[in-house]
Amino acid sequence: MQAHRKLLLALSILIVVGSLGWTTSYALHQRSESFRLEMSGKLSKFFELPCTIGRIRGHTFSSRLFEDVDIRLPQSRGRVFHCKSAIWQEHDEGGQDFNELALVDGELILGSDEWAKSDYRQVLESGLDHDFEELRLRRVSLEKFEIAFDRRGFVIRCRETAGSIDMSNPGDGVATLNAFELNGVRIGQGVRILARFKPKRAIEVNEIRLDLPMVPLTTLGIVPQIGTIKSGSFAGSLTYVNRPDAAEVGLRGELNDVDLSELTTQLPTGPLHGTLSINVDRARLVNGAFTDLRGRGRVEGLLLSSLAPLLNLPSLEGKASLRLESIDLRNGNLARLDLSGALTGLSVDEWLMPIGRGRATGRLAIRINNLELAEDSIKSADIELTLKPLAESPGTIDRELLLTAAEKALQFSWPSALPKEILPQKVPYVECGVRLLVKDNELRILGTHGPNRDTILTISVFGKPFGIVKEQRGTIDLSPWIDQVLTQARDYSADDLRDWWQSAGSRSTGN
Repeated sequence: MQAHRKLLLALSILIVVGSLGWTTSYALHQRSESFRLEMSGKLSKFFELPCTIGRIRGHTFSSRLFEDVDIRLPQSRGRVFHCKSAIWQEHDEGGQDFNELALVDGELILGSDEWAKSDYRQVLESGLDHDFEELRLRRVSLEKFEIAFDRRGFVIRCRETAGSIDMSNPGDGVATLNAFELNGVRIGQGVRILARFKPKRAIEVNEIRLDLPMVPLTTLGIVPQIGTIKSGSFAGSLTYVNRPDAAEVGLRGELNDVDLSELTTQLPTGPLHGTLSINVDRARLVNGAFTDLRGRGRVEGLLLSSLAPLLNLPSLEGKASLRLESIDLRNGNLARLDLSGALTGLSVDEWLMPIGRGRATGRLAIRINNLELAEDSIKSADIELTLKPLAESPGTIDRELLLTAAEKALQFSWPSALPKEILPQKVPYVECGVRLLVKDNELRILGTHGPNRDTILTISVFGKPFGIVKEQRGTIDLSPWIDQVLTQARDYSADDLRDWWQSAGSRSTGN
């Protein structure tokens, strides 16, 4: 954003003050009221903005001290820059002249949503269209400064800021600063601020980067863009990139223990409950919406009840712990998701309900050895479902449920040696397990036990185990089912999701 170009505006203000005010002597005229008014008027004319200087006096034989320098927007709409003390120092080393500027105890406003468009235009066009290279300024130091920026939901307010700006290379300026308070939170280890710019005509800041120790996520100043988040912490770098057509924020680092209910509070199906942690290799927000995210992480304590609406189930018991081996979100689309994990504390009846009528007893567990989603397909999957009787009672499966699951869900051909009619209403079982393997949307259903590891269901016949349901040859094409899911997902367009995300953030800030 061009608003960041004012990072050099305040510096150029003091540069011009120094160059316009410098003389070869310390005459009393320099300390007079008329000289102060004269210099304030020249500064205002130069920048076409209201400027005042509280006091000017000599400092050493080669330096001058300016006190209480103020730059304001037209019609008193706000202050751009203030500095209680600025020292302009001239040097002569080896026949080469250069200058340095020291700024102490001040405030620099980089931008605000309260400013009118005309304010930005006047500040940028009148204040920065000058050639500062002729002033031979090599270094600017700052001490006890406050730097503030609040634009399009991105907020930076750094206090107790100190550091230096290297302008010795006319083609590449580098600012290196440290702040010990960020957005009202004391940071004992300090926040490192880096900025790169071109210190020539039409000065423009390319980017600003903050290197952060572990801090509360709310400290980052991007919470209005990412919802009603009050939990979690972050360590790493945050970069604001100057784009002519968009506000872009980049993140790299470690994101820990975000409450998913806060992150997903406005989901149409209700919030998810659990905690999310991510090692962020790269994340990008453009105009307040995530467009890119690459990294890996984990989800812990995810309550499956919050997923029931997505699966069209009335309820779901249990929790899930997932390892996100790889996350790749590109341009708002999921390019890849590779995960593994386990689901525990499950209710058998709830998971078997979509298959058919009837009930089953026992303990159900689901283990995801691997699930890789890429673009619009399941590239690979290895998932095991196991149903075992409880220790205190034998396990049973209602006959109607067993027949429906075997013939329709598992495409099982019933053995002639065991007529269906002789099955009791409640069939006792010894073990039940299925392994689901997927390759490019083609599903194979395998057994998990038995002499050849090909048995899906073992029942008890007169007290003896009998493997009744075996794995079948062939595969099942999941493409129609995936297309149905994607069709439902596409009902929420990218624009709708972005508007929902931003409205959630607006509600969190009361706007």
